[in-house]
Amino acid sequence: MNRFFTYLNLFPMPLWLAMMFAPRHPFTERLGQSSTVFGLGALHYIIAILIALKHGPPERRQVAQPEPLNVTSLNGIRNLLSTRSGTLAAWAHMLALDLFTGGWIYRQSRRLDAPAWVRIGSLLFTLMMGPLGLLLFLLWRMLGSKAGSALE
Repeated sequence: MNRFFTYLNLFPMPLWLAMMFAPRHPFTERLGQSSTVFGLGALHYIIAILIALKHGPPERRQVAQPEPLNVTSLNGIRNLLSTRSGTLAAWAHMLALDLFTGGWIYRQSRRLDAPAWVRIGSLLFTLMMGPLGLLLFLLWRMLGSKAGSALE
């Protein structure tokens, strides 16, 4: 599980760095438009969630008649995520969605000819804190871009 975690963290880094610091390079443009990279992020999540569901919370595995997993309650989610495999699944989920969001920000930055500080700042904050980077980019689009608030 530790190797998979390390791999999950390293897998998207070349694309993140390329989107930030080499946005016009053909490699970046090709990968930034590719469904494959973002699909692989989703596949990593599916693998991680299957591992988490197989293992389940420790107390669930030790009971002869275990309760079914309850993902409709806060306690049910906490029980699932409180395991190593559950944490790995949650992390894979965040990485996949952050990468997808970063790809969208990259493409929109290119389309709108966003300044480097907007593109790099938004991508860095998306990489580190997900929704905050998206919010910063959306605020720039509404307040500072030539396109105004024309969201697509």
